[in-house]
Amino acid sequence: MKHWLIGAVLLASCGAAAESADTPNKAGESVILKQSATAADKADWGTFHPYFTDDTHYLKPVLVGVAKIDAGQQIHPPHRHADEEYLMVTKGRGVWSLNGVESEAKEGDILFARAWDYHGVKAAPDSPLEFVVFKYSGRTGGAPVDPDPSLPEEQE
Repeated sequence: MKHWLIGAVLLASCGAAAESADTPNKAGESVILKQSATAADKADWGTFHPYFTDDTHYLKPVLVGVAKIDAGQQIHPPHRHADEEYLMVTKGRGVWSLNGVESEAKEGDILFARAWDYHGVKAAPDSPLEFVVFKYSGRTGGAPVDPDPSLPEEQE
């Protein structure tokens, strides 16, 4: 734990040093959002609640939200993109897909997808599934280069 804490302090101090005093916080005000304050996007697969979509000082783009997938459904087939992404199952169960390998997805599990890795989740046929998504890229350094641009965005 001590090494983790030292690393976190170093990262925080490096970030603070890189930010000049006159650079605004591009994320807006610090806030606690209730799900009832989000505009629910209804789709044929379920509902998505976008909590945060504004860029921050260090991240662009940003997407933080909650997806509620109906039993047997998925938002889209496994896909890939330049952004990094975390998905955490908060309710229900289903199937993860990560680079063509499928495995059980259950409450408390987290998937991390690096840039350009295929990833996705599908609700079990008899269970709705809810997950939180954190998707982002850094503002500096640009997006990682696609190692194989001939690959499709979504897996068939």
